Amino acid sequence: MDSETPIVNGTAATEAPAQVMDYTLDFPALEAPAAGPTTSALSRPALSHPRPPPTSNWGARPGADVKTKFVLDADERSLKGKSFGPNTDEQQRAGKVSKETGTRIELSEARDGTLTVIISGPKAKVEEARAKVIRELQTQATREVSIAKEFHRNLIGKGGDALKALEVETNTKINIPNRDTPSDVIKITGPREGMERAAAHIQRVAAEQAKLATEHIAAARIYYPWVRGPNNELIDSLTGQFNIKINIPPPVSNNEIIMITGEREGVLTAAAKIRAIVAEKEAIAKSLTVSINRAQHRYIIGKQRSGIAEILRSTGVSVEMPEVDTASDVITLRGDPARLGDALTQVYARASSTITAQSKVALWMHRLLIGPKGATLSSLVPNRAKVDIDFDDSGDIFYEGAPEEVNAAKAAIEAEVARLTKECAMETVKVHPTLHRHVIGRGGALVSKLKEEHGVTINIPDEATNSDEITVEGKKEGVKKAIEEIRALVTKIENEKSKDLIIEQRLHKLIIGQGGKAINELRKQFPSVNFSFPDVNKKSEIINVRGDRKEVDDAAKALQKIAKDLAESNYQESVPIFKEFYKHIVGKGGSNIKKIREETGTRIDMPDESSEEERIAVTGKKANVEKAIALLQKMQSELASVVTVEIEIPVKVQARMIGGGRRVLFDIEKECGGVYIKFPAEKSESTKVTINGPKEDVEKAQKVLLDLAKDREANFAEDTVKAKPEFHRFIIGKGGARINKIKAAGNVRIMFPREADADKESIHLLGTKDEVVRAKAELETIIKQLNESVEIKMEVDAKYHVHFKRVGAQLLKEIQDQNGNVVISFPGKAAEDQRTVTIKGIKQCCESAKARIEEIVDDMDHQTTIHVEIPSVHHRALLSNRGQRVQELQSKYNVRIRFPRRDAGPAEGEEAAPADDQVAISGRDSACEKAAEDLKALVPISKVIAVPIDAHRFLIGRGGETIRKIMQDNDVNINVPKDEAQSEEITVSGSVDAVDGALEDIKAKLKEYEEQAEDRKLRQWSMTINIPAEYHQKIIGIKGVVVNELRKKHDVNISLPKGEEKTDEIVVQGYEDKARACAAEIEAMVEAIRSLVVQEIVLAAACHPRIIGARGKNVRKIMEDYNVEIRFPRSEGADPDLVTVSGKEENQVLDCCDYLKSLEEDFLAEYSEKNQFLSRRVAPEAKPAAAAKVEIRGAPWQLDISSAAEFPDMGAAQAAAPVVAAGAWGAARRF
Repeated sequence: MDSETPIVNGTAATEAPAQVMDYTLDFPALEAPAAGPTTSALSRPALSHPRPPPTSNWGARPGADVKTKFVLDADERSLKGKSFGPNTDEQQRAGKVSKETGTRIELSEARDGTLTVIISGPKAKVEEARAKVIRELQTQATREVSIAKEFHRNLIGKGGDALKALEVETNTKINIPNRDTPSDVIKITGPREGMERAAAHIQRVAAEQAKLATEHIAAARIYYPWVRGPNNELIDSLTGQFNIKINIPPPVSNNEIIMITGEREGVLTAAAKIRAIVAEKEAIAKSLTVSINRAQHRYIIGKQRSGIAEILRSTGVSVEMPEVDTASDVITLRGDPARLGDALTQVYARASSTITAQSKVALWMHRLLIGPKGATLSSLVPNRAKVDIDFDDSGDIFYEGAPEEVNAAKAAIEAEVARLTKECAMETVKVHPTLHRHVIGRGGALVSKLKEEHGVTINIPDEATNSDEITVEGKKEGVKKAIEEIRALVTKIENEKSKDLIIEQRLHKLIIGQGGKAINELRKQFPSVNFSFPDVNKKSEIINVRGDRKEVDDAAKALQKIAKDLAESNYQESVPIFKEFYKHIVGKGGSNIKKIREETGTRIDMPDESSEEERIAVTGKKANVEKAIALLQKMQSELASVVTVEIEIPVKVQARMIGGGRRVLFDIEKECGGVYIKFPAEKSESTKVTINGPKEDVEKAQKVLLDLAKDREANFAEDTVKAKPEFHRFIIGKGGARINKIKAAGNVRIMFPREADADKESIHLLGTKDEVVRAKAELETIIKQLNESVEIKMEVDAKYHVHFKRVGAQLLKEIQDQNGNVVISFPGKAAEDQRTVTIKGIKQCCESAKARIEEIVDDMDHQTTIHVEIPSVHHRALLSNRGQRVQELQSKYNVRIRFPRRDAGPAEGEEAAPADDQVAISGRDSACEKAAEDLKALVPISKVIAVPIDAHRFLIGRGGETIRKIMQDNDVNINVPKDEAQSEEITVSGSVDAVDGALEDIKAKLKEYEEQAEDRKLRQWSMTINIPAEYHQKIIGIKGVVVNELRKKHDVNISLPKGEEKTDEIVVQGYEDKARACAAEIEAMVEAIRSLVVQEIVLAAACHPRIIGARGKNVRKIMEDYNVEIRFPRSEGADPDLVTVSGKEENQVLDCCDYLKSLEEDFLAEYSEKNQFLSRRVAPEAKPAAAAKVEIRGAPWQLDISSAAEFPDMGAAQAAAPVVAAGAWGAARRF
């Protein structure tokens, strides 16, 4: 091995060839100043104090944003040659500026004495540092400039802003004398160049201000009208011609000085003209006063003072009106005495050119006089533009205008008022406020119909006034008929009947049906009846049936039948089961409960887990429910020691204990640990009461029940009432309504005879003494009324008898059922009197049945058939949905509507015959006409609305949800063109009202879309901020926590560079104010990160897991204790032992580093003890390559020092300079 070959770790290193570098190419000299030599002198590049590189991505200062360079000549350097050594005065001052501004400053001195200064850093700081360096290092001079003191304020500017800006721009200090100082000399101190620029600017401002002038003219206020001219014409002419400003004091000001400002020549010319006008008027103007009624003053003034201006223009006389807040009516005229008479004539002419008049008219006539959109008033007063007519709320009409126009308008209107008084009327009808909504009708249909039929106006007072007066205005005949109809309607409403039915609340939902289907069917059957169900949150069992007296009873009967059927198939009973057994009863996967449901055909509902209820509800047919309950109780008995005890309670006491919906029993069950108490059936004579549950709870419940029964027995009463068996069903009422009402009034049980009883007339009453007496009295009253049967006769034309007897006398039976099962007898065919019909039964029922028969006969007397022409193409639409809308019309008006058969239509290519368009309506004449109008209103029409194409998708909605809802709500069809059609026209088809409603909904949706589009546009605003890439991870945070919090807080979208994107730009998008606030917060975060103290320490990688701890527990504790952040190396290329500690306080960071070092020492000591006897296999290390040699040629230190060409003689004065002593490179001068 060659002895010169270096040995590295015992292995010979391979010698690499030397790399040759040319000093003049690889280390070029600094750019020479423009004024100095470029090649003859040797530049002295500056050396900077070494600054360690950033220890991590966090806490390090980013690279300079901008860089600036300037050169100071040798004669401009104020500190040249004043100090020696490596730290000259220039270096010290530059270092001070660098620290103050946070910038990097480099100084380089050339042989000719010029000094090159390079400053780098943030832009704002660089400008500040440049100004300070120039003031510190450049020779300062002082110059004085004499400027008139009135121009000083223009140089200073508002708040001194102009002066400060000039000082910054020129790097000078400008001293302006105080206003109290007589001197006008301004001193400028600073570099020569900046001083000259500042002086030039000051002189330029002074020259510009010297061209301006201001004039003040003292003139009495009475001469201002001539100074201004008519409509300010003279002032506007002067300001426009000479580009000046003329300020005339306002009338409310006490100042009488006219001020003119602007260019000197124009100001002087204008001032001369104004002074001449004032002097002329002072010499010749005289005044004249005249008294004119104050009400006429506004006619003299005219609109925007045009009247006064016109008088001034034509006569040269000014008209001075009295102040508004005074009561004076004196007007003053000023001007040439020869023209005062002409001006006075014009004043009188204007004052008398307009008059006012007034008419007393009833307030209700105003609308008729005005007419639709003012048409009537325009026809009465053709010259409407020449006279102002005002209709006052007090009823008066005011006129204003020329005398002839006012008189003509007043005469025409009063003539019309006389005609209206003769032909029209306004009357009031008293209707209770609660009935107003019935007069209005659904959607205002009824009141609109009255208005259209009779040509009247109906005013219904607001609900808030609680007034009972409805006013009707219009033709006298129409008013009379409208009031009659309103009174008839109110009478009809007052005759409505209301009935309450008691039906178990659990059945209400079943009666209503899914989506209200079942109750809607009942409403179709009885269209004039309203069914009101109690709120689901209220525990009420009362259903109210209200409507026409003739239909309410039938509707109640039908409802009770439905409830009875539902009750039979939905019998419900609850069984007490202790909660701890629920899981066993349900079984694995619900197997046990499913088996019971299948075997018994019942529905078994378990209580909610959060509920305290310990009862399981079983619903179904009664026998099946009992079977299911037995199975459930059997399962519970097998799972626990449940006992059953029977106690004796008298039957007469049981009713009192069960009453009130078992509420008392439920309280006892809950009090005694959830036992189950079962009483005998209602009509049973058994006295045994069963108690089921745990032994101790059963004993407790037994005692409570016996004590309660003893107390109830002491207050017990019993009585009977006699009634014929045929009266029993009338006493009970339909569905038990009447008897239940008696029971509900108090705690009393009423029991009717059973089939097995021998006594069929005795009705038993059980309860407290007072309640039994009350119930007995009510029953006796009902029985007394039932005993009062009557027989009445009525005459019915024989031709109508068959109508009552057809189809098995169905109509006759219906009348009998509706009216207390009265007996109605029509005469037989052999009877002599074929017109007399006999009705037997209860008096009230007989009278009701008679009224119903008379109503039916009257309808048949007025039966007619009309034909309505409706194009056959619309028949299918009218009969859609199984003819539901047509059936509703038939039910509403009690008519029959027949459409022509479809199979009788025309052949293809032929037009439909007129008969094919005829729809027949049969029924009462008045009802047929109303049905025909409603049927025509149902004929579909089509309208087109333009909707922008980009809004179609929004209108359709997700899955067509939005447009489907509009179609369903308005019962229309909407056709949206396909995308390829590129059409904005959307077609809406349906009835007139429905189409109009759908169009309004579409317009509302379009407005909503436009508002959302505008909001989206505002949210698209974005801004870009430059944040060095090393801070991006900090902004993102762990798993994006920080950036997501920023997005949520400011409601913006933040986009950071992804993947391999090499950019510092972060885009913030959202509302402008929120985006700016978010950007400011991000920049504040970065500034806070930059201010952190960062320290790197080397810790053995082996001890890192111990410091971190399980799931980072240990390191989080350390970071919380020292208020620092600790980062371990992650990337593969990083030093595995390097740990970074950063924080706000330097002491905390250093203390944390010391603590981490101590943890490392403890770990290494422990590790050494555990592994001191273990031998390790040392793998041979790879042979490192020998360090490459570098050969530099042409460097300054390789020059011949003795050569005069390379190192010329600089003279005696230069020999002692510290530059040579510091070496060829000079001292380090980078800050």
